[in-house]
Amino acid sequence: MKEIAQDQPDSPGLAQSRGIYREQASSGALAGDVKCFWTHHLPEPARVAVVPDGCVDIIWISGGLAVVGPDKVAAFPELVAGETVVGVRFRIGSAASWLRTPLDAITGKTVPLEVFWGRAARALETQMADATDPAARIAVLHAALQGRLATVKPLSSEIAACVALLENGRSAVEPIRTLVQETGTTERTLRRRCHEHFGYGAKTLDRILRLQRFLRACRAWPQNTLATLALDAGYADQAHLSREAKELTSLTPSAIQEQLAY
Repeated sequence: MKEIAQDQPDSPGLAQSRGIYREQASSGALAGDVKCFWTHHLPEPARVAVVPDGCVDIIWISGGLAVVGPDKVAAFPELVAGETVVGVRFRIGSAASWLRTPLDAITGKTVPLEVFWGRAARALETQMADATDPAARIAVLHAALQGRLATVKPLSSEIAACVALLENGRSAVEPIRTLVQETGTTERTLRRRCHEHFGYGAKTLDRILRLQRFLRACRAWPQNTLATLALDAGYADQAHLSREAKELTSLTPSAIQEQLAY
């Protein structure tokens, strides 16, 4: 899940310390490609930091639809106070087929949906604007995705295997080499497909998913020490966690733990 962090006087904080964030798990035919639909309401002015999670989102914000590409490090979008952002989050690896675009072309970028879906995106924006509340906008997004599902290619076996390897915490020093052995695909082909479907290489995705495991561990076991949480998430030690957390999120592990311990 994309964490949204929020600046405070002394230390940045993760999003759920302020505002109201809600997720609705995807179901039915969309569940294979769509992770969730979500809303986030920020009642006060805020500069937020979105922590990478390997996913791509389509969002409705400030009267328009946009695609938020995969991030390598935290992004800091400006949001309007009082606005409710509505979004749909694709599962890792799935968005490239929906957008018909290699994701390394939009890594770290926010691009109008119209660039990918043309006239259909403009019609969808009108429907979103006419919807009366966030729940109605989620319903509009759901229907639009359902209508496009038949045109979307399924995830390739190689990319599905890569996602499974890394999501299951089977981190490797060289994940590509491990996957080449498991899938029989050439290293060059697999690297190209990773950039197309993730926006970056498997090693970067591995780092991001390890960070996400740390975030989940902070929520599940807030009483544990950072050293224990680091090992549970797959880091070599607490120092490794500190370096990675600072580089990927701009936050220290202790600040993250404090914010998620509620």
